[in-house]
Amino acid sequence: MSRAWDDVVHTCGNQRLFCSTDCVGTWLRETGQERGYVMDLATLWRFASDWYSGRLEPGYTRRDPAAASAYFAEVGLHGPFWGLPD
Repeated sequence: MSRAWDDVVHTCGNQRLFCSTDCVGTWLRETGQERGYVMDLATLWRFASDWYSGRLEPGYTRRDPAAASAYFAEVGLHGPFWGLPD
């Protein structure tokens, strides 16, 4: 995640929903892509439900890196991809 903005087109182009981890494996074999961070739908929902809160409000300021890390941990994300312990 720390390098997501290095190539935002690649980052956004590889955020996908799959029906199961088996489907992830099939897609990886068919495309030759490397496996990235995989989360379940409940975690995705927890993450997305508040990540953009307030962004359309005047005076909004984005989370600083420490606040973003705390939010990631709060919603159940983990591991080096998110800059968090496993």
